[in-house]
Amino acid sequence: MASFFRHSHKSDVVAQQSHVAGEGEIKRDSNDGISGVPNETGRDDDGDDYQTNNSRRQIGVVSAIFLIFNRMIGTGIFATPSGIFALSGSVGLSLFIWVAGMLIAAAGLATYMEFGTGLPRNGGEKNYLEYVFRKPKFLVTSMYATYVVLLGWAGSNSVVFGEYILNAAEVEVTRWNQRGVGLACITAAFLIHGFAINWGLRLQNFLGIVKLLVLILIIISGFVALGGHLRIEKPDNFTNAFEGTTGSAYGVVTALYNVIWSYIGYSNANYALSETKNPVRTLKIAAPAALACVALLYMLANIAYFAAVPKAEIISSGRILAASFFRNMFGPRAERVLSVFVALSAFGNVLSVIFSQGRLVQEIGRAGIVPFSRLWASNKPFNTPFMGLFEHWLVSVIIMLAPPPGDAYNFILKYVMISLDDRVPPSNLYPLPRLSVSILMFNPV
Repeated sequence: MASFFRHSHKSDVVAQQSHVAGEGEIKRDSNDGISGVPNETGRDDDGDDYQTNNSRRQIGVVSAIFLIFNRMIGTGIFATPSGIFALSGSVGLSLFIWVAGMLIAAAGLATYMEFGTGLPRNGGEKNYLEYVFRKPKFLVTSMYATYVVLLGWAGSNSVVFGEYILNAAEVEVTRWNQRGVGLACITAAFLIHGFAINWGLRLQNFLGIVKLLVLILIIISGFVALGGHLRIEKPDNFTNAFEGTTGSAYGVVTALYNVIWSYIGYSNANYALSETKNPVRTLKIAAPAALACVALLYMLANIAYFAAVPKAEIISSGRILAASFFRNMFGPRAERVLSVFVALSAFGNVLSVIFSQGRLVQEIGRAGIVPFSRLWASNKPFNTPFMGLFEHWLVSVIIMLAPPPGDAYNFILKYVMISLDDRVPPSNLYPLPRLSVSILMFNPV
């Protein structure tokens, strides 16, 4: 497929991306010349140029890994395994489903790597859809723009952050204090990425390390539990591991679907390749490394849960499986500490989501198909996609604050969570219709 990119006919995507140029990006005059002073140029066989300023390239291999890592690991791993076990019926089948989900995710990642290394620029699926579906011109771009602009992905985990922070502080969770803390969470993420991209990347990396350490703590504690050192009678979940296996195809398929969504986010580095140092090499290293790390952590965390939590408690725990684990290993007070860890994990996910979605909005602006395109395409005033980040912040805040409590509010949050990234509690997760052809094409569903 690499030759497909190298030896293709003249691509309409270059013309589309050139419609409205941002600072440091393509800018063509009437003679198809390039203005500005970019520092790095790519050229295809037909002579089309795409350029970016080297000063924008601030994402290295480590930051790219944590961009993906933070997007994949939100709050799901602390709850999803209980739903997978309930649907599969046995420990053995549950672990096999996690392996199958990892293989499907790896296939999806291979697709994104092929497109990303062939079209190494900001925009992700926008570029890939434009490259494949060239006519009618701008049709697929407009469809994808609707999907990107109107849905506030970061809102769901901001609300989760509010819930867990309040639980850690032993404050009663109400409608408005939960949303208020969530608003502070997403606003902080917006301001950090909008005013100081380097500090935003450093904070993302730091929170990624915190997530990694928390999961390592769970894994090590699980091995300790296998030795019988825990505060309850040792569960015997690995004897007759396939006992109770479900005969329901629905249960297996739904469990596999849930696992697949636990891996969504492996494409996150593709949205910022124009800001990545040596993007092709970085993507080839960072994406497989992040997926392999997450897959290993997911499997070992599941084993740890089964080592410390009895089957009946796993099924009944729902969203608080990790809380049951910490209580059985460290005592009741450890649950408050876990709430802090989950909140930090949610915040890291919000940072990662708004980082990539802001750049997608910017690329939609550069296509010139939305009102005030130059405003959205700009990197002013802080050499960041500030207005793209602002648009995503605004939509997320509206989704968080505007709907009244009840079924409508829960539906909106669950739809946003299912549609792209984080995981709703497995007991409540049922596939909803997809709005975007891009996700149907490029996500492993």
